[in-house]
Amino acid sequence: MDRATPPTLITLSFAGDFECCRLLCETADRFAPAGAAHLLAVPAADIPLFRPLAGGRRALVPQEDLLPGWLRKLPLPGPEWRRRLRLPRRNVYVSFRGRPVRGWIAQQIMKLNAAAGAATDTVLHLDSDTAFVRPLPAGALSADGGVRLARFPGAADDPMHAPWHRAASALLGLEPSAYHGADYIDQFVTWRRANVRGLLERIGQTTGRDPIEALAGTRDFSEYILYGVYCDKVLGLAAAGHVPSEASLCETVWSEGGAIPEVGPGRYGLGIQSTIPLSPEARRTIVAQAIGRADVSS
Repeated sequence: MDRATPPTLITLSFAGDFECCRLLCETADRFAPAGAAHLLAVPAADIPLFRPLAGGRRALVPQEDLLPGWLRKLPLPGPEWRRRLRLPRRNVYVSFRGRPVRGWIAQQIMKLNAAAGAATDTVLHLDSDTAFVRPLPAGALSADGGVRLARFPGAADDPMHAPWHRAASALLGLEPSAYHGADYIDQFVTWRRANVRGLLERIGQTTGRDPIEALAGTRDFSEYILYGVYCDKVLGLAAAGHVPSEASLCETVWSEGGAIPEVGPGRYGLGIQSTIPLSPEARRTIVAQAIGRADVSS
């Protein structure tokens, strides 16, 4: 990565995560690399709610612009009525080229398309339930001339991830495998635009279909595992311009009841799953405390 060129930050959010996303944006404005643009994509219906977050480094775009015209969101009520009616928290999309597509799959397609169309070669994915807690230097995203890639070997016993590895095998034309030697799922995930474009091209060649159509027709896949396996097993990490790292840039609390971790040196963010029942005020207090402790330990 050219250290003189800051990455493009990419975040997908929606009305149900607005307060989390507001906190991310505030901390990104304070701690993200200078000059890094932030692409914030939300459903078109949520644009008015999120408009106050736009401006400066941050561009607000409709998520629908990151999907092909043949994939359309099914109208559903807002978060409160979804809870009352026990409807899916995530959106559902109607495909005119196949079966309906779950919002989680559509979201991953959006992230791939956003990265493929980014203005910079390096992108940094930030979920809206994460927050920066100390300044992130551009050098933390690169090492030895390559862009950092989160790569965690030794996770072969995770049954949740096995279908995602099998999907990567099928989409990339590799020998079937429930585990490709490492996982690549993390917060603050760094990709290269050129590799995302190559990944989509490879899917098209392997499946003989439009790559987005092939992805929409895949029941389960992980964008992070798909990208990691492509760079690792198809290109080779050196050719992909990546340097593997087993050190996460972000501390994360995944479930209710989990202790809020100390954000030690080398960690620049704190993620608290948006599904954990915390008031916006409580979340802000936790992040503020983490920023205070991170400042002391910097």
